[in-house]
Amino acid sequence: MPPPHAADDFATLLRYNQWANARVLDTLQSAGDVPERALELFSHLLRSQDVWYGRVQNTDHADLDFWTTDSLSACAERLDASTQRWDALLSSRSDALDQPISYTNSKGTAFETPLRDLLTHIVNHGTHHRAQIALLLREADISPPATDYIFFVREA
Repeated sequence: MPPPHAADDFATLLRYNQWANARVLDTLQSAGDVPERALELFSHLLRSQDVWYGRVQNTDHADLDFWTTDSLSACAERLDASTQRWDALLSSRSDALDQPISYTNSKGTAFETPLRDLLTHIVNHGTHHRAQIALLLREADISPPATDYIFFVREA
């Protein structure tokens, strides 16, 4: 059984992930001419979270392409829906962080991974792509948002 605070820690990490994604979205929306690759990466990040949610819930997600580039308005809708789904999921499964989740990856390989590891992956995956987006924004003379975890903690 995980320590009693583990669910709270994961809830905080997911809130951080959502906060950081919202800051990136705000920057992209206000930037005007956004680098296409930045929008592609942001769409991928959000779509990946949807795919992982489907895997955790054992629902069909085969038709969701990881690399389709969404519009900014579609990204905003996807982020809002994703935030609500993940919050509800963690609330309902806070005592099941060590529960193995059976899923098949995009290459058709079956895996079984504890929920806590999938949640950690989702947050790390988001951090990775937000850093790539920040670099692309800087190259386009657009100031990227501060999305480091410590900034989230300071604002909380």
